[in-house]
Amino acid sequence: MIEQHKFKLIALLAGLGLFVLLIQRTGPGTIAARIWQVGAGFLFLILISGFRHVLRTIAWYCSIEPQERQVRFLDLFGIRLVGEAVTDLTFLGPLLGETVKGLTLSRRISAEHSASSVVIENLAYSFATGLIIASGLVLFVSGFALPSPVRTAGLVVMGVLFLFGFLIGLIVKKRYRVVGKVLDGLERLKIDWGSRLQARRDEVDRFEENVHDFCRRHKAESLLILLAEIVAILTGVLEAYIILSLTVHRSSFLAAFIIEAVNRIVNLFFAFVPLRLGVDEGGTALVVKAVGYGAAEGVSLAIIRKIRTLFWVGAGLLLAAHYSVALRGAGNKDASPAVASK
Repeated sequence: MIEQHKFKLIALLAGLGLFVLLIQRTGPGTIAARIWQVGAGFLFLILISGFRHVLRTIAWYCSIEPQERQVRFLDLFGIRLVGEAVTDLTFLGPLLGETVKGLTLSRRISAEHSASSVVIENLAYSFATGLIIASGLVLFVSGFALPSPVRTAGLVVMGVLFLFGFLIGLIVKKRYRVVGKVLDGLERLKIDWGSRLQARRDEVDRFEENVHDFCRRHKAESLLILLAEIVAILTGVLEAYIILSLTVHRSSFLAAFIIEAVNRIVNLFFAFVPLRLGVDEGGTALVVKAVGYGAAEGVSLAIIRKIRTLFWVGAGLLLAAHYSVALRGAGNKDASPAVASK
């Protein structure tokens, strides 16, 4: 436990140090000027990022079994913002953020359907992200003169993506129950994996069954989920294009697409760093410089995006207080119709 805390502290200090170093090298005045140039455009950036949250909420809503959709879309949107705030601010990142989403939603629908909806939405998002990253890396590696280490890193990332995609596809096709197999293995080894989890083994089995059967039962909705996830990611391309247009007064959708693809990689590999502090700015600076802009534009772009992120983190924290009060109240009263019916 102490070692984990040390690792978290080192990661935070390293990210903070890199962040400060990049600001010093770029120049606080330069960054401030870029932010000033965006001006009222921040409102447009917030609306675009809000639309991304709406799209991912649509995907999540469609990932819930139709007979289980006993939650308002607006509530689901709020729960998503709370989970994203937890993801952005903690070292556990998506692991904790998605757990918060699932647990909060489980107060409104059954636990196994809540968990399966979170997993289904994240699988679709991961697949869409893989498509965007692979496409962006192909364009990046083939279309620009890159240093050998950068080119090699890009090829390695593509290889890892294809490997994980193959494994996920194999698991889905063979209907391999990963959680169930793990629990069976622990039981054979006489390892106590908790009385609460053991008592809910049937729920675990139903959860995995829901995940495996969803696409087969709901083909049209599965396509809609994937489409919503792809468009949600592409809003990041539009964001990058607009920021470069406002600050540098020249941009291209090709450059913006590659920037967004690299941004997805940073989010994937550095999710444990709160707000991807430092690594986001560094990664964006490298790719922006490689596609024909200055490193200062990359650092500024990442910081402008971070300001937009902080707006939604603040909204999520405000809603966290709201849902916390609501859930405590629900626990002290009779169960709601949605819960009582379970």
